[in-house]
Amino acid sequence: MRNPMLHAGLLLAMLAAATPVAADVVLPPAIAASPRLKDLRRSMMAGRELSDSQLQVLADAGEGLAAARYARRLEERGLVEYLDDAAHYYSIAVYADREFAIPRLVAILRGGEAEFGPARLRNIREVLDREARTDPVAAAGLAELLLRGKPFEQDVPRARELLLAAAEAGDFKAGIRLAQSHFTGAPGLPPDPEAARRPLELALSSPDPGVQSIARTLLNRLPGGVPEFPAAPSAMAAEDWTTVSLSLRPRLRPETLQGATR
Repeated sequence: MRNPMLHAGLLLAMLAAATPVAADVVLPPAIAASPRLKDLRRSMMAGRELSDSQLQVLADAGEGLAAARYARRLEERGLVEYLDDAAHYYSIAVYADREFAIPRLVAILRGGEAEFGPARLRNIREVLDREARTDPVAAAGLAELLLRGKPFEQDVPRARELLLAAAEAGDFKAGIRLAQSHFTGAPGLPPDPEAARRPLELALSSPDPGVQSIARTLLNRLPGGVPEFPAAPSAMAAEDWTTVSLSLRPRLRPETLQGATR
């Protein structure tokens, strides 16, 4: 006869093994050490609408979602004097692995209306530099800013490296932008149309007919014209750039990113 106690024990063991273990969320140290901030964060995650001051205190403590929401509120006020603060808090969000904040951060920097103190601008650049190593959106955005020379100092060689990496990761518009840079040249860098071949061949793989058309037009300016088979992004590049970390563990942030450092 089957032992019912043994059967029940086995069933419980099987259910326990089949139950997924929730990932531990490692809170920023300032929040982990404060019951008040933990309660605020818990309320935010539960859907409660926090005030500006509540979002700001969480953002200053390193909470990325709060930083992104607070930055959005500042931006939506439509006043130029809030844009540098908005960019600052978007950068905190990006540093805390909230990649969705990258386009808004780059848009504010590209807009040219915000005025930044040197410390704040240096912090934002460090965040974008770090993010550009693994995120093609950040790489292409930072590259455009470096080509323009605003708000960061112009650095065409570095911008071209970033654009090529983004193109190899599948951002084919970045490949077109890189090719245009090689065709036109830059201060101290004469035009080099042949260097445009690699990014244009990558752009032929784009699913966007418009991007393909531009790539074909520019390739036809080069000896040999359009290749019979478009080049595909290297497997290694695609793997390096498209792998998204699902870790909820925040990285340590330099103290200069705390608060509203100017």
